[in-house]
Amino acid sequence: MTKYSSSSSYSIYEAVIASLMFLGIGIVISNSSEIIWIKIISILISIGIVIFIILYQRKRTFDIKFLENEIKIEYPFLKKTSQVPYVDLLQIEFISAYRSPNRNRIKFKIGNKIESLRFLTIAQSDQYIEFIKWLKSKNDKLELKVFPSDHIMNHKIQEVYGFKYRKMLKKTL
Repeated sequence: MTKYSSSSSYSIYEAVIASLMFLGIGIVISNSSEIIWIKIISILISIGIVIFIILYQRKRTFDIKFLENEIKIEYPFLKKTSQVPYVDLLQIEFISAYRSPNRNRIKFKIGNKIESLRFLTIAQSDQYIEFIKWLKSKNDKLELKVFPSDHIMNHKIQEVYGFKYRKMLKKTL
């Protein structure tokens, strides 16, 4: 049974806009030039960049589901699925950027490698705190981060876990 879920599908829109921009640049360069080989090269380069963006985007798009026993990551364009046990989950980060939707980043171990995924945030405000509590019940060694550090979510997490919920670095002279 799926407890929480999210997706990285927001990045498809960014890829479409980037592709249209590169195609537009290629068309503008080819229309402004009178030399035929410059027209052909500019169109071929812009089409090559668009193909690269499409191939890259196929690898980046996934759906993530937080099940009772594990995290399930499904890549719909690659027809691939990965399962990550909660024990291998190392860190979850809440990221809030100006004029952008809030996102989460998780870091986890697969074999000897550390992987990282960014996706739209699981929940907002108090529901996010419930999600964090639920994750901490699955893995008490989970590291929590909030970016930027002055975001309201940082204060809400501090209300639950105190000021020492994250590692503090000492600065010495």
